[in-house]
Amino acid sequence: MDSKKLLVTTDFSDASFAAVAYAAKAKENQIWLLSILQTGDVPPDLLQQTPNPSAIQEYRRKVSEQMKDKLNMLAHQYFADANVHTDVVVCEEDVAAEICKYAENNAIDTIVMSGQGRGALGSLFIGSTVQKVLRMTRIPVLVIPKTTG
Repeated sequence: MDSKKLLVTTDFSDASFAAVAYAAKAKENQIWLLSILQTGDVPPDLLQQTPNPSAIQEYRRKVSEQMKDKLNMLAHQYFADANVHTDVVVCEEDVAAEICKYAENNAIDTIVMSGQGRGALGSLFIGSTVQKVLRMTRIPVLVIPKTTG
């Protein structure tokens, strides 16, 4: 089997680690670990009331660095000797669109993601990001179910 480029998405929830664990079994593939930092827009009125508006950018930069560190730890934990690419993408709006754009820009062969995301809100909208990715991309998507137990 030819080596493929797998894009594995994670939001650092326990459910998303099922996708990482699955990809770890496919050692002959190139692995790309991706996490999306969704920032949202800060309303202009709120920015005007903030004593130090640059503090918001600094906070976002620190969170992005922390996420990159977590991705590198995951890469080391699950893919000990493999060359794993890690990346954090900062976006304001649609996480699914960012995943699809990243996959296309990096010539990814398969997107691997878990079927359920983070927290109680993720339970309410089970798989909404997955559904959007499925509708938006032509790249095959492998959905890993949440592990039980």
